[in-house]
Amino acid sequence: MSWKTVEIQMESVSSVEMSGFDIKLSASPELLMEMSDVRVKSGEMAEFNCSFDGQPFTGVVWDHNGQKLADTERVRSSHNEGLLSLVIQGVGVADQGVYRCTATNQHGQNSSSARLTVEGFTKTIESLQLSEGGQAVFRYIVTGDPLPEVHWLKGSFNIQPSGFCIIVNNPDGSGFINIKSVKHEHAGVYTCKASNQYGEASCTAELLVFRENVQEELTVYVGKRAMIQCVISGSAPLNVVWFKDNMALPSMPKKYETSCEKNKHTLGITTLEVADKGLYVCKVSNNVGTAECSMDLRVIDKPNFVKPLATTVWKQGGTARLQCTVKGSPELHTSWFFNNSELSAGDRYGISLKDGVTTLEIKDVALSDSGNYTCEVLNESGCESCSTKVTVKGVQT
Repeated sequence: MSWKTVEIQMESVSSVEMSGFDIKLSASPELLMEMSDVRVKSGEMAEFNCSFDGQPFTGVVWDHNGQKLADTERVRSSHNEGLLSLVIQGVGVADQGVYRCTATNQHGQNSSSARLTVEGFTKTIESLQLSEGGQAVFRYIVTGDPLPEVHWLKGSFNIQPSGFCIIVNNPDGSGFINIKSVKHEHAGVYTCKASNQYGEASCTAELLVFRENVQEELTVYVGKRAMIQCVISGSAPLNVVWFKDNMALPSMPKKYETSCEKNKHTLGITTLEVADKGLYVCKVSNNVGTAECSMDLRVIDKPNFVKPLATTVWKQGGTARLQCTVKGSPELHTSWFFNNSELSAGDRYGISLKDGVTTLEIKDVALSDSGNYTCEVLNESGCESCSTKVTVKGVQT
């Protein structure tokens, strides 16, 4: 009996025909369906699919630009009877690149790859709130292949570069528009549009411009009327709320009167009291942003003697005091006079003002201290005074 040896070399062979027999041999995964390139807009979902024969697989690995991917809440992979899928939610510019799926069984491995292109804005322009004279800069980042062309609009009008308006579009897809020294006429809705042969995308933002208070501090006397004005530009509808010391003003028509004419918002406060002093803020908002301006209201109350000086008799040799109660705002200053000559605090005289009570203290009272005493109280709104006559009696021996 003689034997014939047949040598078979296996390299990813699915079958070998020999002597009329069809011999099936196991092999590494065979690619049945290749992955396709994916093009989506920023924020959308991207999905890759491919299919391999040669199950069971001992491993399936997805990588992005050569870096192995792990499943997360945003990135999920799945395997269903040879169909391998990868789903990416909310794609951004960082997700762009080449994705590869590698399937492995006990005989070898095979892979398929495709490219993800993210179209549109990965950074949109944001609304701004500026004072007149400030610089408005709207920045964007756009992606696409080919890189989209970008142009700007204010309302429905195209914006062209000028001496006060700089437009920059960089080769990496970033760019900005810079409006120097904004004025009220620059307020409005700005649109950044990007387009290429596959479509277009846009994003909008609003520029709110308000005038800095020319008079940051308003000073009004008690009993008078105060008018606080704020100029803020913005597209309707506008919601206007006035605050005092961080608290929204209550609805008191007899106390507070509000009005609006074009972009000028006015608060009127009637019959001022000292309690009305504080920081008033006007907040204006719409669906794209909020702007505010503020003014510090100072309410001045003229000095007034609540309890004036009374006629007094002192005894020689002791310590005597004269006191009177005053009110007024802001800070009060007090002076004392004896027979029309101002007294200075020193060895014999003590002068104080505390909690609305002003005091003159005299030590070692002498007969020569008899005479007319005057207390004078002043603030920036005026001066008031009251006087009394003091008699010093000698000590009887």
